[in-house]
Amino acid sequence: MKLDIIIPVSTDIWNEDVKNACLKIASPDTEIRITEIKRGPESIESEYDEVFSSPHVVKTAEELAKSGSEGIIIYCFGEPGLNAAKEKLSIPVVGIKEAAISMAKILGDNIGLISPLKTAVPGQMRVLKNEVRKIVSIDMPVLDFINTKTLEEKIENKVKELVLDGCDVVVLGCGSMLNIDFERMQKEYGVPIIIPLNAAIGICEYLIKNNLTQSKLAYPFPPEKTIK
Repeated sequence: MKLDIIIPVSTDIWNEDVKNACLKIASPDTEIRITEIKRGPESIESEYDEVFSSPHVVKTAEELAKSGSEGIIIYCFGEPGLNAAKEKLSIPVVGIKEAAISMAKILGDNIGLISPLKTAVPGQMRVLKNEVRKIVSIDMPVLDFINTKTLEEKIENKVKELVLDGCDVVVLGCGSMLNIDFERMQKEYGVPIIIPLNAAIGICEYLIKNNLTQSKLAYPFPPEKTIK
């Protein structure tokens, strides 16, 4: 099967890490393609960023569908363009946030979320206030995540905080939280830690294998019209 991952930022610095992570978890018969958008923000850390990324994500998704894609993952927790792409396309489109939160609901009752920046928390609360117990922030810009040692330390501190506050499952609130020993943290703190990429790949592969896609009653095709 052909599965495409759209990284909705105008840089390819994450492509190799995401591809390597995919190869560890995807089925052997899954062909993974990684595509960044050609125009838009370098990172997505606000609803403002999401708006400027969205049209380029939808355009990229359409192009990938025409080139034989069987399923598309939008690789950002803000999921820019997700619902629009679901409307436009007849192949499954999965956002990493919806996949991660859905997986967390299976594994626990009180979800804790780790966000990159404090300024991103209000927007996430607006979307997820009925889904999560608590949202905390490591207060670290996404482009600084290349410092994996610091990133791991900050994430672990927040896992401790969430567990102490009664959370029984932890969701990583950014797709760029990679190359961290989450298995060790799960064993040490006794909670599942949901990696959004892993959840999205598992769900998208399931949809493709079972010939399922988003409902066209929920996401009807948009009317044809001239867009200037």
